[in-house]
Amino acid sequence: MDWGKKAEKRMRAETKDIDIVIDSIEYKIVFSRRRTLGISVLADASVVVRVPYRTSQKAIKKLVEDKSGWIIKHRDFFRNNPKKVPLKTYLNGSTHLFRGIKMILSLQESRNPFVIFNGGTIEMGISNPASEGSVRNLLHKAFKSEAQKYLPIIFYNINEKLAGYALKPTGLVIRTMRSRWGSCTNKGKITLNSELIRLSDKYIEYVIIHEICHLRHHNHGPKYYELLSLLYPEWKTARKEMKNYNL
Repeated sequence: MDWGKKAEKRMRAETKDIDIVIDSIEYKIVFSRRRTLGISVLADASVVVRVPYRTSQKAIKKLVEDKSGWIIKHRDFFRNNPKKVPLKTYLNGSTHLFRGIKMILSLQESRNPFVIFNGGTIEMGISNPASEGSVRNLLHKAFKSEAQKYLPIIFYNINEKLAGYALKPTGLVIRTMRSRWGSCTNKGKITLNSELIRLSDKYIEYVIIHEICHLRHHNHGPKYYELLSLLYPEWKTARKEMKNYNL
């Protein structure tokens, strides 16, 4: 029996990410397997304190108080200069969406690369954490791997619910696409963009149902939208909100 894994599971159950305010500094505590305490001020001006499991609140409070000047300086910079903040980076402490949740990238040097989605943190081990290109490539591979496992589950669940509508795809493909969330061929094969794994389930479901409707109507005419409205009444809201997400 792997007692190390049992202990880790027990610690995860005992420690949850929490939000705290000290001296006007609002911050989130993220517990993980790391060995040291660290503070990150993110591009959206939020503050994250990453600590090992079982770290005491006293130790965390002291760290925040000791670094309060540095925290406030960088937090206020991001608040006052939002246009100077890059849209997406792959540095330690940067944020990335995964299944609709804004998660914090926690990098560490490791000979054996790994990516673990742990609560609100993406823990990554990589040989060169300072190389944004290498981090980006490994993260994209991890996203694609998760998409290939998770998207088919939603896809087949939706197909079961729609069994009475005689809408049966001939196949499913999960791959990365640069400009489309999904597509449907004349032969009934549906392709889903692996980047959908970044979004919440409601948007994934909308894209899947959008493509399933093309099994009957291969255009965007009135009959198509009539069917879409029947199967997914909130499609207009979903389509509008998805414009906020760039591929």
